[in-house]
Amino acid sequence: MGFEDALIAMAMEPEEINALFEAITDYKVAALDYIIEAYHPDTITYYDDVATERNLFMSPDTYRELIKPHHKRFAQECLKRGIIPIYHCCGHAEGIIEDMIDCGWAAWTSVQLSNDVCHLIETYGDKIGICGGYDSNGIPARGDAPTEVVVDEVKRCLDTYGKYHKGYCFFGFRVANSLDPAQTAAAMAPVVQTAMEYGMQLLMAGK
Repeated sequence: MGFEDALIAMAMEPEEINALFEAITDYKVAALDYIIEAYHPDTITYYDDVATERNLFMSPDTYRELIKPHHKRFAQECLKRGIIPIYHCCGHAEGIIEDMIDCGWAAWTSVQLSNDVCHLIETYGDKIGICGGYDSNGIPARGDAPTEVVVDEVKRCLDTYGKYHKGYCFFGFRVANSLDPAQTAAAMAPVVQTAMEYGMQLLMAGK
């Protein structure tokens, strides 16, 4: 129905929307057993963006009333099966991080720069993993970004967020605009290589 109509429905017919979300969650929970049997995963990432670059799509209270119970149910079902649940949400969602923790998510990805990443790590890094911090909406994420820009951004992330020594996991990418695995790998190579090499340098230096 599109984002606009969905948000209107949440405001106008919350009971019907709750029934829809419950049915969707029923399906996803049922799928867990098939996923486990086929792939034996250690983790599962649950994709469900609830925010824009500026703020949540809805008020925190609406999120807690209509969406959180279903997020929590899925995360808890993962934990019951010995799977680590990770939550993906782009945008400015720091206002519900305590709800994420309460749901049981082990980590939040991808935490974009619209959030106060340093504050999140410092305050909540011992309760939930913070994955991100990379300028994913800026030049470093573009496929045509100069390699030195990408390298500098990776180093900035590790220097800025790694110093807390808790709860931070680097996550960065470049948009390759290609379905060719070789081209995608080539675009990502500076990100991965710099993260590994520079991360090892910091580790060896005790930083």
